[in-house]
Amino acid sequence: MMSKESLIESFRMEMKDADQQTYTASVDSFTNLWDYQYGYLENLPADIEDHITNRAWEFGMLE
Repeated sequence: MMSKESLIESFRMEMKDADQQTYTASVDSFTNLWDYQYGYLENLPADIEDHITNRAWEFGMLE
């Protein structure tokens, strides 16, 4: 199992190089892996939560 810190840092690095197409896939991949590994999407750093929130807006999950 990858440590939380390693997973977060990998995601941050991935986001630096993300374009419009890879951004969506990267956020989806991170949230799926995080949820699988840890079973929740709470208490994440603010920058990570911002990416997840942006993706939720795209899905119409937030109003």
